[in-house]
Amino acid sequence: MASAQEDSDEPIYGINVTPLVDITLVLLIIFMATAHLIVHRSMTLNLPKVANAENVPTQSIQILLEADKSLRLNNQPVTLQDLSVNMAQMGRLDPGLKVTLSADERVSWGDVAAILDVLRGAGITHIATEVQPKRK
Repeated sequence: MASAQEDSDEPIYGINVTPLVDITLVLLIIFMATAHLIVHRSMTLNLPKVANAENVPTQSIQILLEADKSLRLNNQPVTLQDLSVNMAQMGRLDPGLKVTLSADERVSWGDVAAILDVLRGAGITHIATEVQPKRK
């Protein structure tokens, strides 16, 4: 008697890919859901990338936020409103403007975020943050 499944040396022409497609779609959904959470929790900063610091000129606007919450733009004291106006003008004149933000460690994150908000509102996308090494 011949059975439905016979041992034969014929090549297999059909492979069931349904489990592979199911797993792929589940992974795609997981990645889409988690990518949305990761993007909304982070803040975008364009930090400078250099191979040799001596060979690359670093000309940028310097913003300093001191411990007493006073602001300095290129070592000149300014208010947050003046900073907003100046950055908007400079951003219109130079779309590739680079800004370096230095803040004292005692300043709250809300004050730093306010400055970053002013910079992003002025259309500045090249923002770097500066830190100092700890003193021993």
